[in-house]
Amino acid sequence: MIRGSLVIRPFSEGRDEEAWISIVNEYSGHFLGPDFIPKGLEDLGWLKNSPWHDPSGMFLAELDGEPVGAIMIEVDERAGRRGMMSIWLRLSYVGTELERHMILFCLDVLRSRGVGRVRTWVRDNMTDRIRLLEAEGFRKIRSFSVMKLDLCDLRTDIKGCGCVRLRPIELARPGDIGLLTFLLNEAFKGQFGFRPTTVEENKAWLSEPGKEFYGLFAYWGRTPVGYVVLEVGKELRRTGRKVGEVSTIGVLRPYRRLGIGTALLLEGLKWLRERGVEEAVLKVDDDNLTGAVRLYEKLGFRVACKEFVYERPVCARQRQT
Repeated sequence: MIRGSLVIRPFSEGRDEEAWISIVNEYSGHFLGPDFIPKGLEDLGWLKNSPWHDPSGMFLAELDGEPVGAIMIEVDERAGRRGMMSIWLRLSYVGTELERHMILFCLDVLRSRGVGRVRTWVRDNMTDRIRLLEAEGFRKIRSFSVMKLDLCDLRTDIKGCGCVRLRPIELARPGDIGLLTFLLNEAFKGQFGFRPTTVEENKAWLSEPGKEFYGLFAYWGRTPVGYVVLEVGKELRRTGRKVGEVSTIGVLRPYRRLGIGTALLLEGLKWLRERGVEEAVLKVDDDNLTGAVRLYEKLGFRVACKEFVYERPVCARQRQT
């Protein structure tokens, strides 16, 4: 039972930004920990101008007129009209009927838009969210590992493939974003959750405020065969959190298991150390078929926590009693 009057309404531009940011930072900061980069007005402005943004999918939950929750609903046409939902709320309401109502609201919106299935991401410490999702018929369909490496522990006895040439990705160089987009799509084709990205989406991603990006291409002869992109949060560096992230890495199928991924990672981690970073983090699909998990473990990465993908059909509620 919710004590008070709950209203979930569309996000109002020019009115709700501060409340949205405050709620997202409170929730994500708690569950994602010190590695979470707090969001600001600049980040929200970037999101609104991104090619994947749908303003009709943003909602604010109010209890007796006080903003207590934020919702993002997305419908991906290139993934078979699959829905995605993200929910943030004030910590005092975690695990309550208010959170359950927000989940049901997302299902109602997606049902009205003709979406067949919906997915959502949770971290393993979001036990109340997991309980509510499972009570509403969601099932865990995939597991990812968040892995971390103290760069002081990076193994120095491992060498990458000596047959490849590496060069930095230059965003201002004609063709580099297009080449990155091609390699990313080819490397991840057929993997869980794959949907092709566009040049415009990757341009937006690599212009996210508050982050510094660095990338490398790998060439086998004159043929581009792989890439890596890393990032460092400027705000984390200002607050003393010397953490960097391996955002994405991929090698084309015919060139895997030749040490190309190792060469890319070693050079990328070298850049992180040059930026004063002390700890590297990445996320990997536990069922990845490319051998990525073994590569990361070989370099010294260890599992810090898990993230899960939950999914259910939208069409009918399946609440368990």
